Amino acid sequence: MASSTGDEPRPDLEALLVPRKAEDGLPEEELCYPDEPLSPGRQGLRVTAATANLATTIMGAGIMALPRAFATLGLVLGFGLLMGIFALSFFSLAALVRCAGIARRSTYAELVHGEFGMAGSRLLEGSVVLNNAGSMIIYMIIMADVLVGVPPHYSGLVTNALGVHDPSVWYVSRPFVVGALCVLCLAPLLSLRDLALLAPASTAAVGVAGAFALSVLGITGAALWEGRLAAFRWLPTREALGGDATHIVITLLAVLPVISLSFVCHYNILPLASSLQRFSDRRMSMVIRRALTVCTCVFTLVAAGGYMLFGPDTQANILNNLTPEGLGQFVPLCVASVLSVGVRLGYCLCLMATFAMLNWALRQTLSRMVLGVDMPQGAAFYGLSYGILAVLYAVSIAFPSVWGAMSLTGATAAVMVAFILPGALVLRLQRDSKVERALGGLCVGLGILMGVVGVSNTLFFSS
Repeated sequence: MASSTGDEPRPDLEALLVPRKAEDGLPEEELCYPDEPLSPGRQGLRVTAATANLATTIMGAGIMALPRAFATLGLVLGFGLLMGIFALSFFSLAALVRCAGIARRSTYAELVHGEFGMAGSRLLEGSVVLNNAGSMIIYMIIMADVLVGVPPHYSGLVTNALGVHDPSVWYVSRPFVVGALCVLCLAPLLSLRDLALLAPASTAAVGVAGAFALSVLGITGAALWEGRLAAFRWLPTREALGGDATHIVITLLAVLPVISLSFVCHYNILPLASSLQRFSDRRMSMVIRRALTVCTCVFTLVAAGGYMLFGPDTQANILNNLTPEGLGQFVPLCVASVLSVGVRLGYCLCLMATFAMLNWALRQTLSRMVLGVDMPQGAAFYGLSYGILAVLYAVSIAFPSVWGAMSLTGATAAVMVAFILPGALVLRLQRDSKVERALGGLCVGLGILMGVVGVSNTLFFSS
């Protein structure tokens, strides 16, 4: 049972999170939440709308690193591990919903605080900070890659526009271009006090991600038709995985956090559950299964398609392959140039809006932890906002590897939020089901193992 904290859910959400009694004659799996408005005049979401919202939350920058993961693992093993993370993510998301019903909590934070007290709350808050800060660093690195390019060609939007591809020239160097991006674009976005102004651009990011996925699939189909696919592997070689058995295990466990990062949406699952019309475990499981299935299909097609296009030359950020030169191997150069600029510029613009939305939650969490208030006012607001931006800028310049950033974020925040805490909640609250407890223990153990190996490999063993 949840411990009493005096921090009870709001009555309207609590009503939605308490199942009907068994005397109603329904089997336990069909027990529904009361079919009532979330607030006066507003009805809950239908299954289709809830599925779309959850899929929107899952889709993010993590998709950019999946082709590189497949290049390391090969198509068969890459797909197998992707499906393994799919299964664990389905279990952990569904388990959070069940545990919230048992403990009668309406948010992830309330659930963790109710079961694990202040230590659990601090752990979750720290994970929010790491996840959002890590994701913002990833976005900044991706934007820098898009604008400046990467070796050896430095075929970025800025370098191509100016016709200068030498990073030693100060006005096309990564520090200057990213610094200008921060001052001219990101800082004004972080100064906004109305989050609603960012919502349309964030929604547009999903459309851009869809266009990106369709572009990769279309080019892959054309390359397959013309027999121009790169040399790809169905199975990994021992050399690709590290040679001996120990290095093979380390490589596999180090890739898993990168894949896991693509599925993290656990912060939003309980608010989404409380907004579902005629809630039941079965209906919510349907939402989770459908959303994960759609996203996994997109992830698989983009990862496999990107790897089959570029083979061993697949970059850690697949956008770095989508240059005019890279796409010119498969389509006419004029089409390649337009497609490259359109996809990369659109994705870069939408990442800016998403960057600002992530900063909103990060700033709020840090403000509660450090200042004891939800949102600072006056000079403190701007000081905290620009201080966060300055730190993230310095980290993105010092460590410009999107794979390293994804590995660290996935091995810390992602495994804590997606596996360790949900598994611990299952072990604490679902004591009657041996299968559930076994899967909960698997989530905790695998999450800890992935975290230790992923952090160690990224910090000490990666070249």
